[in-house]
Amino acid sequence: MSILQRIATLTKAALHEGLNRLEDPVMMTGQYLRDLEDKIAEAEQRSRDLQAAARLLERRLKEYRMLAELSEGDALKALESGDEAKAQQAVMAKLTYTESEKECAAGLEETRQVLAGLGYEIAAAKEERVRLKAKRAELSERAERLRKVPDNVTPAPSRAAFSGLNTHSAARGFERMEEKIEEWEARQTVPGRYVSPAAGTEGSPADARVKEQAAAELERLRERTKGSEQ
Repeated sequence: MSILQRIATLTKAALHEGLNRLEDPVMMTGQYLRDLEDKIAEAEQRSRDLQAAARLLERRLKEYRMLAELSEGDALKALESGDEAKAQQAVMAKLTYTESEKECAAGLEETRQVLAGLGYEIAAAKEERVRLKAKRAELSERAERLRKVPDNVTPAPSRAAFSGLNTHSAARGFERMEEKIEEWEARQTVPGRYVSPAAGTEGSPADARVKEQAAAELERLRERTKGSEQ
């Protein structure tokens, strides 16, 4: 045998060995499990990030409510002292804080809903991981039994010999889990829709709707001050 033939034979043998390893169900399911572990870890990190975002939204919600109440108090004081301009400015500030409060509350509710769904899917993925680990152990045991069978009875496991070990079913199970967890990554959940109250109270032109709301709020506060004087 020439040196070139020997190299070709060795190369072909190495290639077949590599292909056999690629088709080895134990190795394949091991890789699927590692991928699943990574996806679960990513989802858990996403859950922690969302929990932090929810806590931040809760703090902002309380702040907006407090600032709206303070602004209303400032408007009442200004009306009592006859400072109409200051009262109107305080009412505009209250309306801005109230709007920010509504948007923040909506974002918080959305975040909580996503967190609940994510927690359920993480729990389901972990249950599936337990099942797949048991399946992989079963495949490993069956593959080991095949390796111990004499060649004249049953051939050693190869790409063709492993076709009866239900590897496609296991692979489909792993792929379904992978697709399920990948859906989490497609969801853009952290709301960023609320605006800075400072930006809304100064510099932004008040449209007709806001002016009407401000006028109605001022009238309500005037009636309130009149009622307290009687």
